[in-house]
Amino acid sequence: MNWRAWVRQTHRVSGVVFAAVLGVTVVALVLQGPAGVAYLPLLPLAVLLVSGLCLSVLFVVAWRRGPRRSAASWQRRLHRWAAAVFVLTVVAATIALSLPTPVVWISYLPLLPLLLLLVSGLSLFLRSRRVSVVSVEA
Repeated sequence: MNWRAWVRQTHRVSGVVFAAVLGVTVVALVLQGPAGVAYLPLLPLAVLLVSGLCLSVLFVVAWRRGPRRSAASWQRRLHRWAAAVFVLTVVAATIALSLPTPVVWISYLPLLPLLLLLVSGLSLFLRSRRVSVVSVEA
């Protein structure tokens, strides 16, 4: 497996791990678990950020060579833009919560792009699995 495929596979797996860890964290916090559990999703989120940035650089390099259109290109484009909006809303929420009088409602702002990332990421993940299964069987 070349390094581009390795980065893409790392991004896919870390997305699934992040979603699972986030679910466990939410359940633990609802059940009044230890407050330190809130930091568990940060490691897979950091891996997602780094691998996503690498994939963005790979996309720009490939796009400069000549744009290609595939069946999932609009989904990938939506996923990339949702990721960019998610990062911006997380930064805005962090700044808003660090103010002397925190604006708490802004902390819910990243949930919409996060939901869009979840849906588009799962769709792309299932599409890639279906393609690899079909190509193996053929």
